[in-house]
Parts: sequence; structure tokens; C-alpha cells
Amino acid sequence: MNALIEKQSGRLVGHCGLLVQRVDEKEELEIAYSLLPAYWNKGYATEAAIKCRDFAFENNFATSLISIISITNIPSEKVALKVGMIKDKETVYNGNRVNIFRLYSPLMK
Repeated sequence: MNALIEKQSGRLVGHCGLLVQRVDEKEELEIAYSLLPAYWNKGYATEAAIKCRDFAFENNFATSLISIISITNIPSEKVALKVGMIKDKETVYNGNRVNIFRLYSPLMK
């Protein structure tokens, strides 16, 4: 995960990055993000997730990217939607019910 630093203050606001995950017996590349509550709703997660998305697709790391999001985490779902993902399925991941949001590479079209 990469540290997200606010330019103006130099403070840590959260983390974002690309993680290899195993979901439903399949290896997937996830855009993961987590921000400190004081920095929610300021666009930091969306900006960082878009950078991760673009980096992954520009370097052909995967044909699709996912985000694993707790079914109750509506703010994270909104970030996934802004990145261009759609809800792919609901599943159990590490004992928790989650939604899997997915985005396919533009090269797949």
C-alpha cells in the first residue's frame, strides 16, 4: 500500500494501492484504499484509486481490477463507482460478506 499524503499539510491521510487477493479460488488484483476519518469525503480516495487503476492498466498488470468492499460500506462503494467499477457479485471473503466491484481493462473491449 502507498501512503497518501496531503500536499498542503504533509499529513498522512490514508493508504491506497494494488494488492493481489484470492477471492472465490481465483487470484485477483485489487485496488484497495483506506482513509483516516478526518479526510473522508474530500476526494482523496477517488483520486488515489484512479491513479492505481490507470497504472495497473497502462502496465498490463491485469485484464480486470476489483475492490473488495464490506456490504455496509457505502462510501467505499461510491469510490468504486467513481473509478468506473460496477458491482460484480456478493461473496464471503475472510469470513465476511462483501461486494466485489469490478472494472475491465479498456483493452478488453
